[in-house]
Formats: sequence, C-alpha cells, structure tokens
Amino acid sequence: MTDTQTGNGELRAGAIGFVDALVIGLASTSPAYSLAAIIGAVTALAGVHAPGILLASFVPMALIAAAFLYLNRVDPDCGTTFSWVTRAMGPWFGWLGGWAIMMTGVLIVGSLADVGVRFGLYGLGELVRSDALVSAGDEAWVRMPLAVVLVLAMTWICVLGTDVSARLQNVLILVQVVSLLVFAVVAIVRAVGGDSPLDEVTPAVGWLDPFGAGGAALSSGLLLGVFAYWGWESAVNLSEETTDGDRTPGRAAMLSTVILLGTYVSVAVAVVAFAGTQWLADNAGEEEAVFYTLATEVLGGWSWVLLLSVSTAAIASTQTTIIPASRTGLSMARRAAIPARLGHIHPRHRTPDVSTWTVAAIAIVWYVGMYLVSENALFDSLTALALLIAFYYALTGVACAVYYRKHLTESVRSLLLIGVGPVVGALMLAWLLVLAVRDQSDPANSYSGQAWFGVGPPLVIGIAIFLVGVVCMLVWRAQDRRYWAERPSLPDPDVVHGLKSPRPDPDGLEG
Repeated sequence: MTDTQTGNGELRAGAIGFVDALVIGLASTSPAYSLAAIIGAVTALAGVHAPGILLASFVPMALIAAAFLYLNRVDPDCGTTFSWVTRAMGPWFGWLGGWAIMMTGVLIVGSLADVGVRFGLYGLGELVRSDALVSAGDEAWVRMPLAVVLVLAMTWICVLGTDVSARLQNVLILVQVVSLLVFAVVAIVRAVGGDSPLDEVTPAVGWLDPFGAGGAALSSGLLLGVFAYWGWESAVNLSEETTDGDRTPGRAAMLSTVILLGTYVSVAVAVVAFAGTQWLADNAGEEEAVFYTLATEVLGGWSWVLLLSVSTAAIASTQTTIIPASRTGLSMARRAAIPARLGHIHPRHRTPDVSTWTVAAIAIVWYVGMYLVSENALFDSLTALALLIAFYYALTGVACAVYYRKHLTESVRSLLLIGVGPVVGALMLAWLLVLAVRDQSDPANSYSGQAWFGVGPPLVIGIAIFLVGVVCMLVWRAQDRRYWAERPSLPDPDVVHGLKSPRPDPDGLEG
C-alpha cells in the first residue's frame, strides 16, 4: 500500500508563506485576550510601571526566539522543542519537552474557547443593545456547551488544512490589531485631554522603567508577562508546511515577538493613562471583566468593537494553540516516542488528523472537568501553564547552545546569538520557574484560595502533569525502545554554514 493509503504520508509542504506564518504566530498569543487577562494584575503589582514590566518580559522571549530561529535552520521539524532537545540532549529530556508542549494545549484550549464565547456574547449584546445576551455571557451553563462546539469547529478547520487555517487567521488578526490600536489611541487622547471618567494619569517615559516598582513586583510581573507572550512559536511548528521551512518560520517567530512588544506596551500605556493605577488595582481580580468595563468607558457605544476583538482573539488562539500540540504529537509518533497511530496524516488534507482530534478531545474533557469542580479550579489550571511554559522554553534555550557548541566560537555573532543569548534566556526562565513554585506553594496566591495537599492548586496541577508524563514515558519505553536508542548528535557543518539545506532523517532515528 502507498503512504497515502496508510496515512503515513507527509505534511503539505509550502501550504503557507511568511505572512501566514507571522499571522499564526501572532494569533497564537491571542494579544487582545492576553492583555485582558493580565493588565489589571500587572498594574496592581507595578502601578504606572506596568508598561515597563511588559517591556522587560520581552527580553527572555526574544532570547528564546533566537534559539528557535537557529535550531529551526538546522532541524526544521514540526516537533520543535521535542526534536531539538532530543538531538542535543538525548531522548529523556526531549520526551519531557514534547510532553510539556502538548499539555499546554490541553490546559488552555477549552478556556480560550470559553473566553471567546463570553466576549462574543458581550460584544453582540452591546451591538444590538441586548442585556439578555450580556447576561448570558456570565452564565456557565450557556458558555460551556458553546465553548465545546467552538473547540470542535476550530479542530475541524485545523484538520481541513493549514492553508485554510491561515486564511481564517488573516482575518481574525486584522480585527484584533485594528481594534486594539483604535482603543489605545482613543484612550490616550481622552486621558491627555482630561476626558476620562476614571482617574486619568498623564503618560511619561519613566513608565517604561521595569525596576521602578521594586524587585518583587518585577519578578511577579514577569511571570504574567511570559504568559502574555507565550505562543509565538506556533509558526515554527508549521516549518514542514511553510515555504522555505528552514528559515521562514524562525523569522516569522522573531518578528511576531517584536510586533507583540509594540502592541502590549502601547495598550498598557493607554490603559494606565485612562484608568489610573488605583482603579486597575482595585479591579485586578476581575481579569477579563476589566477590559469589558474599559471598553465601555473608552469607546462608549462602540465598545462592542473591542469586546468582539477579545472574542476573535480567543477564538483564533483556540485554533492556533491546537497546532503546536498536534504537530508535536505527530513528531513524537514518527520517532516512536508515542503510539504510531498519533502520527497518522489525513490522505486528502495532509494534516495530522488523529493527533489533532486527540488533543481537542483531551482538552474538552479537561475543560469540562475543571469547570465542574469550580470556575476557580479552571483558572488555577491556567496558572499552572507558567510552570510548563518556563520549563520547555528554558530547555530549548539550553539545547540551542549545546547543539551548536562546536560552532559558538566561530564568530562573536554566533557566540552571542546562539550561545550566550539563549542560555541567559533559559536562566531567566528557570529563575521565574523557581519563583512560580515558591509563589504557588502558598494557597492564598491561587484563584480558589484553597489548599491541595498543603500547597496551591496550580502547583499540584503542574507537578501532577509532570509526574503523569514521567509515568507515560516509562510505560511506553517498556513497550517500544526504538526512540530511546537515539543519542545526542551535532548538526551538519554544511547546514550550519548554509552550504546545503537540512535533510530530515526519513526514519527519525539516530543511533
């Protein structure tokens, strides 16, 4: 039988280009949703220096993005961290890196869909002046079934093809960026003109100083900032489906972090200037509701524009967040690190249909299960994301320096961009990981305020996910040792120096 008949064919090469990859990288971070989720909390921590916190959060992201850029050049594998860490540091670390990526998708997809539905109802309610629709957005029994349907719809689009997904994302990201810019401009103009109904503050350059609020505020704010920037690497997960896959996705990922920096800092300045620090601090616990109130205050009868922007951001990210998890599952299956069935590729659409639907199914079960426990338990599971994100980003930074170790002294550029930079980024994230563990050891820092086994629920969830991963890894290794026969390797010098394109190993096994 042919590969097409058995479902073991290849992904559709050249399905998207640079602009599509850039858009997917931006959409995966869900800028409007991320800002809605963190701006109140960051301001409560740092006051007028909230824009500076988001500026500082960009530093580790940019350093790790450089690692993604250079690793993708020598190994354009859709499994990204899984494949790179395996080649640089061996199968044990590689497997755990892949597991972390897949679990981040599981933890957040349902919640993103929930936010998409909530703000969609808010926006439509404001547009047609319907209090019933706005109220429906606050009802869990309304949101939950709609969110499940939304996850299924976005998963179906992912299976239809990467090009189909990209076309949808092009529209959704345009809505997000335009509405955020309109909101920021109007808010700043009204704040400077003294036309804010809240407690406006005149913007100042000093707001960009991340150290102005003190060390504790900086460390805690950086944790939130990392969450806000997370997701840009989705473009790199599509390297096998992108034109010039060894270069285009990495450049798209780097540029997406820069665009996010400009967007986040400008909106943060606008929000702080218009609302003032005290109002934002007083309402920090409301999270997404802060943006709902601000949209109404800033845009008046046009508030539905920003509300629907947050909705489209969450919907777009619901789709794009499935991509890294499903492509990582495909890469792991191809290398016999997990069951081969998860590596099945749809014969017509040439997308990893089995891994995509599997990620969606587990994400739905997690979302519904956590919601049935309590809405706070669902939010606690999102906080656990910081642990997984910091882990696999840091692992990637270290892997970059290790994999390129024979080439770091070839030039100052190589030493700084491929060696020192990624390692510094990894150390920063490791530091944030330690801080997250420390903070979440205190149950009072969780949404529920409850103690699970004497510590905060997010820490329990994070550790449990890691331990389940270790158990799954050991069980699968006992059944199939092929992947664990791989040994750390070095990149082909000709590929490193651009003398030839990287040639992926058709069997995926190095031993």
